[in-house]
Amino acid sequence: MKKTILLFAAATCFSTAMIAQSNQTIKLNKGAQYQVENKIESSSNTEVQGQSMESKINITTNYLVNVKDQKGSNYNLTNTVTHLLTSISMMGQDINFDSDKKEDLDGEMGSAVKDYLNVPKNVVMDNTGKIVSTDDTDAASSAVANQLNLAATGFGAQLTFLALPKNPKVGDKWTESTNDNGIKRTNNYTIKSIDGNIVTVAFEGTADTDSKMENMGMEMTTKTSGKFSGEDKVDKKTGVVQSNTSTGEASGTVSAMGQDFPITTKITSTTTVKSL
Repeated sequence: MKKTILLFAAATCFSTAMIAQSNQTIKLNKGAQYQVENKIESSSNTEVQGQSMESKINITTNYLVNVKDQKGSNYNLTNTVTHLLTSISMMGQDINFDSDKKEDLDGEMGSAVKDYLNVPKNVVMDNTGKIVSTDDTDAASSAVANQLNLAATGFGAQLTFLALPKNPKVGDKWTESTNDNGIKRTNNYTIKSIDGNIVTVAFEGTADTDSKMENMGMEMTTKTSGKFSGEDKVDKKTGVVQSNTSTGEASGTVSAMGQDFPITTKITSTTTVKSL
């Protein structure tokens, strides 16, 4: 199971780097609610003790995002992880987890994430889409939840909103560089098209990961470099994402138990947001 957690962490760590954000402006209405579904499909190749080990990891995470209030330039949100579904295939074995199943929640992976499931988290996000704070006090207690970046990404907030220029037009470009939670990334954005109230934003960028975590008494260090690209369809008036697709590739090493494990990963992410 240690190898399973190691590979799971390596795959999900880069996936979070594909979340797009900007320094522009969003405009939300108090009382608005959004149902968010994010699907990540990854395939990895890891060298373990001289052998090549292939794995596939699929993760579906559902969120409920509520706009509770606005104070100045900040929005007070209540965000909830409502469902987590994962499937891992490696070494001829299939490992599945469904947070709706009690027997899965009582298992090892369930114990790593159950404190985040169906528990509303207070999140403060400013009008540029930046997470100002969360009320989560257990961000470092769960290796898997930490690698999923649940708290750092505002429990779905950064999947739900993409700030746009005040008066967007085709050809507008902007760049953002961030260094957060051991992930350095640069996003380059271009407005590709505008159809009525829907703005299509293409993006591409690079991501470098250098993060450490501890699981079951074992410290793991992940160092990868990669590229990603994709596009968002965004509501021009609010900055609410309608859909997102992105792909990425990364390579590097996962270090654990005094050994370095070379890894290459390919990831596809899709997100859909529905207004309730």
